[in-house]
Amino acid sequence: MAWKELGQIVAEFQRSAGPFALATLVKASGSTYRQPGARMLITQGKPYIGRLSAGCIEDEIVDLAQAVILGGKPTRCSFDLRSRFACDGSIEVLIEQLVKPNALLDGLVQVLADRLPIAVSTNYRLTDAAPGTRLIAVPVAEHEEEFVQEILAPIQLIIFGDHFDAEAVAYLGSYLGWQVEIVIEAHKLPAGDARSACIVMSHHFGRDVAALGHVFAGNYGYVGLLGPRKRKQLLMNHMIDEGYPLANVSALHTPAGLDIGSESPEEIAVAIIAEVQAVLTGRNGRSLRERAAPIHRLEEPTFCNELR
Repeated sequence: MAWKELGQIVAEFQRSAGPFALATLVKASGSTYRQPGARMLITQGKPYIGRLSAGCIEDEIVDLAQAVILGGKPTRCSFDLRSRFACDGSIEVLIEQLVKPNALLDGLVQVLADRLPIAVSTNYRLTDAAPGTRLIAVPVAEHEEEFVQEILAPIQLIIFGDHFDAEAVAYLGSYLGWQVEIVIEAHKLPAGDARSACIVMSHHFGRDVAALGHVFAGNYGYVGLLGPRKRKQLLMNHMIDEGYPLANVSALHTPAGLDIGSESPEEIAVAIIAEVQAVLTGRNGRSLRERAAPIHRLEEPTFCNELR
């Protein structure tokens, strides 16, 4: 689930009185535009946030959701995208009522605040006493009609530098729903975590060295440095001479960004953001046409009886 949509869902839930409906894509077969875990928040009067397809089924889901909003009874619907929209797949969706307060939305707010993951269960077996979405302690499903999802914190993008080219990187990161912060003093750099990326782009050798010293002491999943290869080698040699661990220096992504022929600040920002996305999601940044495996990670659900 993209955090841009989750953030918008949280903002709308906090802003409006409700009640609402939450539509969750709980199961997908074949090739589909969105994967299980995609969600929509629907309000009375039919405005909605989020998407479960490329725009093919949203209006139908919104219409179905109006009865759920008023009556409170959840509904489950299936969409065969192969026959209707020439996509090679089908999906199942659970639509449930949301009222305030709601543990799921409160949990999402907490993820944004403390950057710790939460586990969410969506039980779409309507014969159960209480189908719907709830927070759980361990991301394990109890039966086959339960979709369990671990929601990680959004990518945190720390930009060290205040030149005009930092604006393009910050803009693109914000557009994706990442948590973006521009820092201009090395000692104010946060420690970071595995979902954090730091782009050092002060264009000043001494400031870059100071910034990298603080970043290497943290736990960033990605560290990138802007600049040409010659400057990179000088800086890396300097840091090794200063006693910084070789493993940290060697892991530095510099020059930062993917090789896509970037020239302008905006194009360079695209290359950097794409590399951050690839690294933090464990991808190689190559063309999708060269990928033999499925584009999306298709993980088999884990059930309680498999752990006993």
